[in-house]
Amino acid sequence: MNLRPFARMLVYHPKTVILLFTIFTFIIGSQAANLYMVSDMSVFLPKGEPTIELMEKIEKEWSLGSTIIVYVEGNNVLDTNVLKDIEYVTNSVDTYRHDNGEIDGVISSTSLVSLIKQENSLPPPFGTGRYELPSSENLIRKYLAQMGEMRKSFVTDDLKATSIMFILSDKADDEKILSKAQEAVSHVSTKMTLIGSLPMSESMKERSIRNMAIIFPLAALFISIVLFFFHRSLKGILITFLPPTYSIILTFGVLGMVSPEITTISVAIVALIMGLGVDYSIHLMNRFFEEEKGDLVDRVERTLKTTGKAVLLSTVTTMIGFGSLMISTMSPIISFGFGATIGILFCFMSASILVPPLIIILKFKKRSRMVGWKRLARFAADNSKKILIMGVMLAILSLMVFPQVKTDVNYFDMAPKGDPVIEKTIEYSEKFGTSGNLDMILIEGNLKDPKMLSEISNLEDKLRENLQYKGVSFYSVADAIKKFNLGRIPTNQVVLDFIMSNLMKQGGSGSFIDESFSKTLIIVNIPVDLSMEEYQSIVDKINDIIDSTTIPNGKVYKLTGATAINVAINDILFEQQTRSLFVSLLFVFASLIIIFRSSLYSALTMIPLVFVLLWEPGILVTFNIPLSVITISIASIIVGTGVDYGIHITQRVREGLSQGMNKEEAVKEAIEKTGLSLVEAAATTVGGLLAVYFVNVPGLQQFSIVIITMIIFSLLSAVFLMPAFYRIKAIR
Repeated sequence: MNLRPFARMLVYHPKTVILLFTIFTFIIGSQAANLYMVSDMSVFLPKGEPTIELMEKIEKEWSLGSTIIVYVEGNNVLDTNVLKDIEYVTNSVDTYRHDNGEIDGVISSTSLVSLIKQENSLPPPFGTGRYELPSSENLIRKYLAQMGEMRKSFVTDDLKATSIMFILSDKADDEKILSKAQEAVSHVSTKMTLIGSLPMSESMKERSIRNMAIIFPLAALFISIVLFFFHRSLKGILITFLPPTYSIILTFGVLGMVSPEITTISVAIVALIMGLGVDYSIHLMNRFFEEEKGDLVDRVERTLKTTGKAVLLSTVTTMIGFGSLMISTMSPIISFGFGATIGILFCFMSASILVPPLIIILKFKKRSRMVGWKRLARFAADNSKKILIMGVMLAILSLMVFPQVKTDVNYFDMAPKGDPVIEKTIEYSEKFGTSGNLDMILIEGNLKDPKMLSEISNLEDKLRENLQYKGVSFYSVADAIKKFNLGRIPTNQVVLDFIMSNLMKQGGSGSFIDESFSKTLIIVNIPVDLSMEEYQSIVDKINDIIDSTTIPNGKVYKLTGATAINVAINDILFEQQTRSLFVSLLFVFASLIIIFRSSLYSALTMIPLVFVLLWEPGILVTFNIPLSVITISIASIIVGTGVDYGIHITQRVREGLSQGMNKEEAVKEAIEKTGLSLVEAAATTVGGLLAVYFVNVPGLQQFSIVIITMIIFSLLSAVFLMPAFYRIKAIR
């Protein structure tokens, strides 16, 4: 390819090139305003997955949307003033109790007050027959005792905490209702905090956007420190730093146009582009200063033809690594893969277009060298066999601990630490054993048939008997009906119809009966402080009991909701990583063969990468980091980024051989000259990714630790393991 016209344009019109590229960048980048953040874990499940299909069916039937929980704290929540405050907030948010969410957007509201009112509405001697809040605290304490185990879902044993749960319609104006709830809480004297899926989602969105703004300057700072260490020049920092900055603007501009939905994991795209983009600039800049013959056009042309070719190959393989994530069935992983893929493409474009003009405009000439690097490079070449044996031993040890690698889907790991809403949600979860996220069992049948209701009650009894020791609780319309009929399902149709009518008037439990009385839900509360193995066990046990249950002329569906979704995501993590990893390895190898035109060189370039992948289980176990929806992408990322180090070594070895060097000389020359650029590139990548650790999100911190470790190992593998493989006699 004739690159001289392009080189001439970069050398003779540097300011024009930068100006035009800047205008293009900001036109595209302006579309980033269309981006919006989502934090719902269900988006990680593929469309068509049974758990999601069932959840969508339930949401469609009852128009279920988000939840708002008002966490209430006080010295005695049974105090009539506290209860009146709860009643005020409830009525302010759920203004039309019987509208099923069609007017005020609130499908149901359940609280200690609504439960007390329900007890008070029971016929004497159990209640007064009136659905109202009694003024007597003694009567209130009596009703609390009558509630039995159910009261633990809404009031603590020390009577210092309770809650109000609002279930919103999927058509509700979430921002308007949240604002209404915040205003209502501000008008009462009782301490109340808004938590639940909607407040937490809004808080996570705000924090995630803020984190993206934090990552850029932090990454810039860390990378600048690395660059200054290597170059001792602010000009060098500017030349290597500007291209990835342009790339980030272009990337998020394109995402704003074609894929505006971003998630927590999207935050890492900024750090990846920053770290890897600087690498490309470093390689081109360093090679430019190695080229000392000819005028500026000659030097730029040779740089683009030699190192530029290696950078292009690195770009292709990195894009394949990120692109392999797009075969995932998880939409956030697909979006992340797409964003990272186009980001790397823009990194190559920006580095190729901007680095030469910036060097010329800034008249940058100096470049420092690392003292002792030549001796280290010679050591790596001379002791490669011993180093290879050590690498093999580490790989064997890593594979031995592979069974200890855990998978985990923890919603709170994706939430920032220190967030008041998150902290209060965790506090609430510890006291009540639930985060407020819904799990449910859908039942279809004739709900006016006493036999049908009896079977629902029997199913609940079986579930309680088998799962009570794990702190799981269940509640359904059958429980509400038994409250009105001395603890039994009425056999008299007239009595049953009368009770049903009362329930529908009161709202609450009756909200989970459809208009035709043919569908209902068993609400399941599952504790949040359990391990993934325990969640898996609970979901499996519930589904086993459901499978063995027969409903007359009806049907019971398997568990769905927050816990069931997390378990389903957990089940597909290994499969997702294995599939994307296989595809990325296959396509990277094919790309190497096409560009190197040699299966031998391609295999030699891939072998160090394979070692790094074999070391991954050991890294995960050593740092006690599980495979999660965030860390699942790391292996495929490393295939694309880790192979870059090997590519640059291979390209330089082939150049040496073509110049008449023998194998030993070519390998030593490659490590000595290219190896230093690789160290600098790896250091800047690590610096960029280190910024992710400071966003204070546990899941992203784990991502940062693992990928930084694997980047370092990729460098060491290329510099210290490849010489051993290049001793193969067949290469020439």
